[in-house]
Amino acid sequence: MTARATTLINDPSPEHSAFRATCREFAEREIAPLVDEAERSGVYPRQLRQRAAAAGLTGLSLPEACGGAGAGPTFLVIAIEELSRVCAGLATGLTGGLGEHLLCTVATGEQRDRFLGPTLAGEASGAFAMSEPDAGSDVLNMKGRAVRLPDGRWQITAQKMYITGAPFADYLFVAVYTAPERRGKGVSLFLVPTDTSGIEMHHLDKLGHRSMETAAVFIDSVLPADALLGEEGAGMRYIGETLEVGRVTHAARSLGVARAAYEYAEAHAHQRVVFGQTINGYQAIQFKLARMLITLRSAALHVMETARALEAGAHVMVEACMAKVVASEAAVGVATDAMQIMGGLGYMMETPVQRYLRDALLYPVSEGTTEIQLRTIARQTGIAEV
Repeated sequence: MTARATTLINDPSPEHSAFRATCREFAEREIAPLVDEAERSGVYPRQLRQRAAAAGLTGLSLPEACGGAGAGPTFLVIAIEELSRVCAGLATGLTGGLGEHLLCTVATGEQRDRFLGPTLAGEASGAFAMSEPDAGSDVLNMKGRAVRLPDGRWQITAQKMYITGAPFADYLFVAVYTAPERRGKGVSLFLVPTDTSGIEMHHLDKLGHRSMETAAVFIDSVLPADALLGEEGAGMRYIGETLEVGRVTHAARSLGVARAAYEYAEAHAHQRVVFGQTINGYQAIQFKLARMLITLRSAALHVMETARALEAGAHVMVEACMAKVVASEAAVGVATDAMQIMGGLGYMMETPVQRYLRDALLYPVSEGTTEIQLRTIARQTGIAEV
């Protein structure tokens, strides 16, 4: 069954529309044929990163001086939405993220040459290791430590959990305390090649995003002095500087999955015949699809308007949190409704609707739970006294 692409809102310019068409064509040509095997095996096809690099999709938002495309957040969210519409698991990380931004902005020249260049070429990849068993939303509860040795090297000990892309990563960005008594000003970031002695990885089995490998990472290693990324103690500041764009891109991923679920269900409704007519002729299905479309448009408006404001240099913490909440809840709601429209067929592994729902359930939890977003909105807007 072929689902037609849905236009939710107008893109900001003809250039954005042309770029959307390019991203959609890449996703359908390069990602779609890999989905079934990657979802079945749970093994990420590394060649996809090289194909994304050849298409100019890696490092989209990085400055040209760092080897990126110099595109703004509006182009970035379009790319993520279109790639995620085909497969959110395989799309994860193709367009760049926090790690590549840090390599561009705070890394030394040697670090950029060693890690960023190969990453943008699709020949290497990094994974961001911050969450721990007792430090997810409460990130400052992390137990990971790095202690400077007399010879200048670092002894690093940490147990990291739910690390996306770690099983096939060539290096890790590891967040640990170097001065725990300073709390938020005592966290530092380290670049750790995954072939470093003392690193163990344990593959984690997941409900959704099965094509994107995830691991628990155990680190007990000695690192060279130049493994420190940026300034000592500045780790949380570096991470905080990218929270807005991270939440907007997460919302774009949710939107892509929600669109895929709607489009598949809508196409099915035009073909499925019950009691002598296609089910889109029944008001109950019409209303469900109409509400799904309203939900999608609301999410799309949140995502694009926030990206445009961010591109204009505005501070959009509240708007980014709102976009993430609206889009992640849209993904879950629309995918659930799509399952209902599909009936028993949607529950079968032969159709992608079950994958859309499994993937969608991640989004209200990851990259800061919905509750964390709501707390931030309440504090930033004066609803709650800080």
